[in-house]
Amino acid sequence: MKNWYLFLLSLVAAFVLFIVLSFFYNQNTPEELELSEPIRIVLKSIEGQPMDFWEVATQGIDEAAKEFGINVRISGPRFEKEINRQINIMNAVIDERPPLIVLAANDYKRLVASVEKADSLGIPVITIDSGVNSDIPVSFIATNNIDAGEKAGEEMERLISLNSRKSIAIVSHIKETATAIDREAGVREALGGENIVGTWFCDVEPEKAYLITMELLKNESIGGIVALNEMATLGVARAIDESRASDRIFVVGFDNSVRELAYLEEGIIKATVVQRPYNMGYLSIKTAVEYLKGNKVETFLDTGSILITKENMFKREYQELLFPVSKK
Repeated sequence: MKNWYLFLLSLVAAFVLFIVLSFFYNQNTPEELELSEPIRIVLKSIEGQPMDFWEVATQGIDEAAKEFGINVRISGPRFEKEINRQINIMNAVIDERPPLIVLAANDYKRLVASVEKADSLGIPVITIDSGVNSDIPVSFIATNNIDAGEKAGEEMERLISLNSRKSIAIVSHIKETATAIDREAGVREALGGENIVGTWFCDVEPEKAYLITMELLKNESIGGIVALNEMATLGVARAIDESRASDRIFVVGFDNSVRELAYLEEGIIKATVVQRPYNMGYLSIKTAVEYLKGNKVETFLDTGSILITKENMFKREYQELLFPVSKK
């Protein structure tokens, strides 16, 4: 009888232990998010204007989508300068009532109305890379572009001190995009005591940046050019290369496409500010999932930037950042 009592007591204890362990397991196991519709991503450009930056960011988006078991659908205009086209795409996406939209805005002001429309319909918006002039987005995931611009400006200030030519030009991308506004502000802050002759916009067209630079080369006072994105940098560098002007005009650029890194190694570009587009893409989806689960998310996530030169580009700690392996 005693043995039977002990056996029954052991069964009860085992059952209680099972219930307790199950409770703690469920508490610590992330809840899966089930969505009937995919999260929609509206980028600055797709297909028509291939950029290494967006290819790597898309890898981060795809990897996060697989990890969190959700579907995403990416849209966007062919070219960044097609602002009206992006607005139309954004509004069409809103009409489909997705659970959440991730937006990289081509215009700081003109996309605000679309974001407000999404908000009025209860569709949360997360902005990445380039934000909008609104507090509506639940999170903004991007490089701190003022800080990144300051890094470019500080390096140009150092370089121009070594040059007999003292004037500096800025070649930017889209006039009203947040990245252009903030990077230029950072560059000008760092170069407060230097002679900046002006800012030119290439509309994210390397050919236009090339032609702008060929004109700037006629100004014999210019000794430095700061280019504010991948396409601007490529156009500027090509003009400097073809004109054999790298010994008299120093270039500081942005981003790290394969061709940019070749120009850097050749000395055509003296430095480039490198962002973390993979992290930007990955964190946009991770943040979206957390928000849709009802968890608190950060209103701003700075994915960071690093100044890369010929001297540090082959350091081991920068290899994965500079030479990401394509997962296509």
